Amino acid sequence: MQQPREKNILIFCKYLLLFIFLFYTFATPLYAIDITLQWTPNNEPNLAGYRVFYREESQHYNYLDPYWETIDPICTIHDLDRTQTYYFVVRAFDTHGLESSNSNEVLLIEGVPANNPPAAASSGGGGGGGGCFIATAAYGSLMVPHVKILREFRDRFLLKNCFGSTLVNLYYKYSPPIADVIAKHANLRAMVRVSLLPLVGFSWATLRFGMIVTILFILILISGLIGIVILKKKENPKICLTL
Repeated sequence: MQQPREKNILIFCKYLLLFIFLFYTFATPLYAIDITLQWTPNNEPNLAGYRVFYREESQHYNYLDPYWETIDPICTIHDLDRTQTYYFVVRAFDTHGLESSNSNEVLLIEGVPANNPPAAASSGGGGGGGGCFIATAAYGSLMVPHVKILREFRDRFLLKNCFGSTLVNLYYKYSPPIADVIAKHANLRAMVRVSLLPLVGFSWATLRFGMIVTILFILILISGLIGIVILKKKENPKICLTL
């Protein structure tokens, strides 16, 4: 007979896994959007990079704390509230630390850009260059949100260390022929899209919550599954009859 304590633990594990699954699935607010800003590059020889700033309506820019600092003329700002109004500017800075004045201000009203020059704001995730050959072949476009998540994970995590850079280089070397085959077969594209979902989920969680939190979440999930399996085995013990 199953002990009440073991039964309570089993029920707790089930609810815990259900909560984690729902949290992981619906953690992104329904009204959250990602905004990609792109601007004309500065061609001065001593350019060191760009700093991106944004503010909400009735707030001021904090020039001591840029949202993003980059050498590329593109930036993605994540998880903005679609119902709010936002303002964006970019400043260039040189190798001596001198910073330019603001670019023309871009206004976003409830997810819709109200003015465009010098930057174009559009909803959707992304950032970084191309190169996700297999994912692009499977989804059909670089602009698909899943592909953008993978590209940003590559740019923000993999390319920041030697091991990740080596993996990316190997991927660039060997994946184009595979991507060509995938692109020509609809059924194969569907299979690859499904197989990429765990990687997309891991990349999304890492971008949103950080690598450590994501790994801890996976460990908790695995521990919970193992716990349920163990308790299930205890719940249904083997009965040996001797005749």
